[in-house]
Amino acid sequence: MTRINLLVARVVLLGICILCISSGSVWAEEIKISVTAYTLKECYHNKGKTASGELTREGIVAVSRDLERKGLKLGTKIKISNMGTFVVKDRTSRRNHGNVDIYMPSYAKALRFGRQKYTLVQNQEGLNPLNGGKKYVCLLD
Repeated sequence: MTRINLLVARVVLLGICILCISSGSVWAEEIKISVTAYTLKECYHNKGKTASGELTREGIVAVSRDLERKGLKLGTKIKISNMGTFVVKDRTSRRNHGNVDIYMPSYAKALRFGRQKYTLVQNQEGLNPLNGGKKYVCLLD
């Protein structure tokens, strides 16, 4: 009887481990994030200087610190599905979470862009090229 109990316990433990590993890898593949826009009007306090030391310009994005810990470090190239390729050169305010902020030279254009929901894909193999309606942010590096 003891050997059967031990065998059952091992099988249950193995099943729990497999479940945890597989659910963890799915969670790491896709994360829901917000994409917003900013201009020099919002970064007046630092006179347009980014966290990397460069001046703000088109093609630059700022990311929240939680996304930076997930792989969007300064210098990382990303592709935003309907916008093009960008480089992470700045950080957002500490109060922002799950946010990518695109630099735009026009305040009116930034307001029109607003806040949009995207999916962060850390692995390009997870993208389906036939699904053109899905908004995604993909790490290129």
